[in-house]
Amino acid sequence: MASKFQETSHFERDSPPGSIHGAGGDAPARNSDDGSSVDHVQEKPAAAVPLTKRQKVKRHCGRFKWWYLGVGLIILIILLPLIFTKIIPAITQDIVNSQKLPIKTGVLQVVSPTQLYVTLETELDTPLAATLDPATLFVYNKDTADYSPFINITLPKIHANHKTPVTVTNQTVSVTNHTELVKWFDRIFDQPETDLTVKGKATVRLGALHMQSNIDKTIKISSLNGLDGFSIASLRLIYPAMEDGTNIKGTLNLPNAGIITLGLGNLTFDLFSGDIKLGYIDIYDVTLPHGNNTRAFTGQLYLNELVPNLGAILDSQSKALADGNIQLRTTGNATRVNGVRIPYIEEVLNNKNLIATVPVIKLVSDVISSFSGNNVSLSELLGDTVGNSTFIEGLLGHWNSTSTNTNGTALPMKLGRSTPHGSRTIKAPATKSLLKMGLKLALAKL
Repeated sequence: MASKFQETSHFERDSPPGSIHGAGGDAPARNSDDGSSVDHVQEKPAAAVPLTKRQKVKRHCGRFKWWYLGVGLIILIILLPLIFTKIIPAITQDIVNSQKLPIKTGVLQVVSPTQLYVTLETELDTPLAATLDPATLFVYNKDTADYSPFINITLPKIHANHKTPVTVTNQTVSVTNHTELVKWFDRIFDQPETDLTVKGKATVRLGALHMQSNIDKTIKISSLNGLDGFSIASLRLIYPAMEDGTNIKGTLNLPNAGIITLGLGNLTFDLFSGDIKLGYIDIYDVTLPHGNNTRAFTGQLYLNELVPNLGAILDSQSKALADGNIQLRTTGNATRVNGVRIPYIEEVLNNKNLIATVPVIKLVSDVISSFSGNNVSLSELLGDTVGNSTFIEGLLGHWNSTSTNTNGTALPMKLGRSTPHGSRTIKAPATKSLLKMGLKLALAKL
């Protein structure tokens, strides 16, 4: 009986449980579908929220930060020396090379045979702020095979930031190569544009950094262009001559097409007609800024030698006289500052020929006015018809003159007819006659 009871009790475990109050048989049975549904919801995991790119990068860096730090240190150890010794100096040198250094204006003033005063205005244009320590620039001719600077200029300390003016004021420089300076001044005189080539080293400071940069620059500057436009504006005879022999005075135009003002001291020029020396003129305290420059002169005309050489003088003027002009050739003789001669200027000017073309009418008028006591023109002295065909035809029809050949023999010559009535062109025979008349009037007063 006991065993049966135990077996029955064993199988009763599968029967529905009773209530806690012992009324197990009355409790409703739980639906099996509801139980399985509840178990399924509780076991399903929640959906993960996706990371943003920034979060991914942050997580990645966090995982590998020590690797990156080590690689970064290695790169810095390699690159820092390159940055400070190669890259920054190369950038600085490139900025220096890009500087045009245009010459805005300047002055070259002769002081002595071995010195000059120099004033220059230029500018720097830098993309960033920088400081340049004082630097010496050596000026040389780049086409000379051997590097041979002839002067040097010291730049002041410069704080550059974008466009920055740079001025060298009244700096005394020494001539270090006479031959090369003469060569450069010769180009200043002859050419419309001249090279100014400089070389040197500059210390450039960018904050606490500083590095050396090389300067090697050729700058174009406008120059004298052969004193194109040189002319004698007026010429007067002085009677009686002064004690030192001075017997002429006048004004001339010395044009400077360049931007550099030249201070050349006292200049002496010889006057020639062809190859015959007529005299000389002195021009004092010659300073030539840009543009036309009217300068007074005094001098001596060799009147005692003028008449014996009159035939040769007129022959040398035949082409100019055909156009009613006379040409005077001037060439340098001496250059002095404070009574001391300046060889590097003389060697340039003494090899140059400056041609001044003067109308014969003006020249004769100036000669006659020298003795009239006032500025009377030739037309006032000879009447209202001077210079036109009526006067010239009368002159050619009634005035016989002589021409002197090279051996001094006087040959009779009948002056030819002039151009048709109404023409104002004065031909060679008429201009020779006018020139002779003016000279005779002047010499008669001496």
